[in-house]
Amino acid sequence: MEERATHLHAGQGTERSRSIRALGLALAVTLALMLVEAVGGWVTGSLALLADAGHLLADVGALALGAAGSWLALRPATAQMSYGYRRAEILAAVTNGVALWAIAGAIVYEAVRRLGAPHHVLAPGMLAVAVVGLAGNLASTMLLAPAGAENLNARAAFVHVLADAGAAVGTIAASLVILATGWTGADALVSVGIAALLVASSWPLIKEGLEILMEGTPRGISLAAVESAMRDVPGVVDVHDLHAWSLTAGVPALSGHVRIRHAAEGQRILVALCSRLHERFGVNHTTLQLETEELDAPWHAACESEGLYRVDGGAVTR
Repeated sequence: MEERATHLHAGQGTERSRSIRALGLALAVTLALMLVEAVGGWVTGSLALLADAGHLLADVGALALGAAGSWLALRPATAQMSYGYRRAEILAAVTNGVALWAIAGAIVYEAVRRLGAPHHVLAPGMLAVAVVGLAGNLASTMLLAPAGAENLNARAAFVHVLADAGAAVGTIAASLVILATGWTGADALVSVGIAALLVASSWPLIKEGLEILMEGTPRGISLAAVESAMRDVPGVVDVHDLHAWSLTAGVPALSGHVRIRHAAEGQRILVALCSRLHERFGVNHTTLQLETEELDAPWHAACESEGLYRVDGGAVTR
């Protein structure tokens, strides 16, 4: 069991190391694109390019925050932080999502202002810069896609650059419309579309991150199914006070009380329970308290008198 836990920890550390490298490379690409689009937007007068440059500026901060969060997650546990710093990457991911909403609001504000006061746009230069931006964004998505499958923080950064790629496509379309018709309002309308894309793409990240921070049951795990599987282990009489949560994305944890018939079978039952939870549900962080009839009073009576627990047929329940 200890050897398996060591291998799992090493594997998780390797995954996070890959995420840090991917985030660092994507950060360098995004910083270069931000400078190109900021200069290009200023020269051409394109709101879409300037808005995307502002988004890229936030992306630079988001990617840096993501890399820092993943680095913190690699730090070992301490007496004060017994679970380590794995939640740092969840905090970073939620912060990234909220930042996208703030950026979307600023883009919409500027787009509405420009629709009321049309601004001259140099469409050829706008098109050239947008094409360069799209190429860079696609390169970043290729760097982050494998890491995004491994942790929520890299996935948040992946959504950032994927939204940038969508914004670049919209900017290319707007520049083509301006070239064909001369209507500069297309630039502002595309900016509103970019803002909507940011809000839509960030909500799942915020939702999943908050679920983890609130210690909700991990996605894909049913407590009813877990309890049923545990009850099917020979020697188990009852299961109660069962909880499941995520230490970070993809790292579920579980705790519970298990009533058994004979204390002498405790070690065998514990090994069987942990093996079943790992094989069927992918749970590797498990804390189980084994109980027998000897656990009844006086401890139960004391808890019941305080209103903390209720004793029902010898089983302790909340």
